[in-house]
Amino acid sequence: MVRRPPPPPPLRGLESVSLTAWEGRVAAVLQLQGCNFKCPACVVPHLVPQVFEGGTIPLESALDTLYRRRRWLDGVVIAGGEPTLHEGLRDLVRVVRELGLRVRLHTNGSNPDALRAVVESGEVSSVAMTIRAPLDPTYAVAVGARVRLAAVYESVEILLRAPGEHEFRVPWLPQVVETEQMVSVIRMLAGARRVVLEPAPDGSPGRRALQQVGRTAGAYVDSCVLAGRPAQDFGARGRSRSVPS
Repeated sequence: MVRRPPPPPPLRGLESVSLTAWEGRVAAVLQLQGCNFKCPACVVPHLVPQVFEGGTIPLESALDTLYRRRRWLDGVVIAGGEPTLHEGLRDLVRVVRELGLRVRLHTNGSNPDALRAVVESGEVSSVAMTIRAPLDPTYAVAVGARVRLAAVYESVEILLRAPGEHEFRVPWLPQVVETEQMVSVIRMLAGARRVVLEPAPDGSPGRRALQQVGRTAGAYVDSCVLAGRPAQDFGARGRSRSVPS
């Protein structure tokens, strides 16, 4: 029996050029529909529903756009929603790679089997995994949904062991995940190559509080930077010097 290829993931957004989705690179962004989290601070809530009304962007059209712009792009970011929910993710990564473009995957780490598959395939150059809280009951509050904490931890272990320029992103969530909780997350990520601290969508708490977290992070990770400009590296390699993002 011939196995039919899975359907392509539902593509709801295409950003042809981004200077922030993959720091230090010019990248296009493919946004996939559907997420298993309902984070209260989600910046793309329209991508959360897994069942939605409305059309999607034809994959052929998106690939044509990427092909025509490939000379000016360093890579493509596949984001969501949550990309690992879709069986066709690996095929999407593969077809983008066939255009001669590197791929970064954004994930919440809730599906370690799918993450392991794409990482071990060698077809993704970078993974950005968001860790929204310590792995305790706080996590369900931070993501607005029930979550299997063991799965998130397994994804962390996959990226800590895997080669590549993987990074962990730790957001501030007022009254839920603040200085103490962010430090707890960073301790769990000991040995990580790169951690990015993100302020809340409203800009709180300000850089001073994040800098306090960053100074603590320097004892645990190679590189810890604050999202935004100017970037400041508090990791073992940066030692509080300003660096380009």
